[in-house]
Amino acid sequence: KVTDVNDMVLGDYTLETDDDGNLRIKGETGGGSGGTEDDDDEPYKDPSGANAPNAENLTPVKWDNAKKAWVITTTSDPDWYDYSKQEWANAVILNDNGKSKHEGDTLIVPTSESTTTDVKAMLVWIPRYEYKIEGQYGIHTDGSDGTQETPGEIKVNFIGTEKTQATADYHIHPAFTFDGKELSGIWVGKFETTGSLSTPTILPNTKALVSQTVSQQFTIAQKFVVSGYDSHMAKNSEWGAVAYLSQSKYGKYGNSSYEKANKEVYKNNSLYTGRSGGTPSASLTSAGTCKYDDIDDRGSGQGQCGGGASTTGNITGVYDMSGGVWEYVMGNYNDTMTSKDGFSAMPDLKYYDKYTTEDAKTACNGGVCYGHALSETSGWYSDRAVFVSSSDPWFLRGGYYGNGAGAGVFSFGYVAGEAGALHSFRIVLVEL
Repeated sequence: KVTDVNDMVLGDYTLETDDDGNLRIKGETGGGSGGTEDDDDEPYKDPSGANAPNAENLTPVKWDNAKKAWVITTTSDPDWYDYSKQEWANAVILNDNGKSKHEGDTLIVPTSESTTTDVKAMLVWIPRYEYKIEGQYGIHTDGSDGTQETPGEIKVNFIGTEKTQATADYHIHPAFTFDGKELSGIWVGKFETTGSLSTPTILPNTKALVSQTVSQQFTIAQKFVVSGYDSHMAKNSEWGAVAYLSQSKYGKYGNSSYEKANKEVYKNNSLYTGRSGGTPSASLTSAGTCKYDDIDDRGSGQGQCGGGASTTGNITGVYDMSGGVWEYVMGNYNDTMTSKDGFSAMPDLKYYDKYTTEDAKTACNGGVCYGHALSETSGWYSDRAVFVSSSDPWFLRGGYYGNGAGAGVFSFGYVAGEAGALHSFRIVLVEL
């Protein structure tokens, strides 16, 4: 009987046990720069069953708390992610400054708008899953009904691409089907889009890119060119995939550092990405109270002031989904264009969600839009819930810093598609 498997070598692999006693198999480490997977490395999969991220032509990174920095890692690193501990996988697109970096090197990301950076864009992996919502507001882990103020858990099972029929009472989330292809997951912008029209970025501590029409945003999102991926502006259903995972045991809802109302993703109370007021409804400050990497636990169920604004309650999650500025998503009422949105023709249908009625309960093929974070989660945490119409056919998500309790990951509103000083957007990469 083997009682200690640490450092036991089996061919090209090493058996290890983590702090919780889980068995992990680690492949040989290949060295070299991040980005493509080493042929000798076996991609790591965590105990949750989440699909291993496809990081080909991206650079896997992990947070090093001792260095207070992001460092380049490999796809075989068991410290890259652990969804069972609300630690989501992160990767980056390096710019020219960062392309000389190698495994173990720290990366420079902005601490202010003027900081030189090694990174063009930061991304978070959302693995394929099926979900179930019990009751109007979910069910708490103690079996009690969720409420509008403190909703309960959205049940999530991670699944592979071979599973195309949901378990009884579950729904396979629609964000994991793109142009007829079943996806193992999607990469989502870690922050609201930043930079400029010609050189967009996705970086922390930077003002969100605003004041474009929805058609301009759609074009800008395609400038994040990575070989083997389709880059596009987030669809409404893709926003929903992140929101639902945040309300599961794998997201902030499952993070034991937060209690009761603090399980809601904290609001960004500024125009700067990744900032937080440290509460779900913090008032505005010009720069934001806490930066995204303010991750000391404050205790008393409050968790982290900065990390609490992410979908995991820690630095590995997706930020700016509550407050900051409104985010356009590609969700449209019945192929309706306006004089303000800038489109001369609607994009290919694979790039947007089409809603055929003005009622969220019948807008998808005459029924509920499962997974879109509309009627299923309407009003959760008292978030704003206003559906699109023929006069205002484009969806906005998340609210902005001045929305009070109406801002949040389940918040939605409508607009005609015009440019706005409080309107930004988010990008998604899917494997081709």
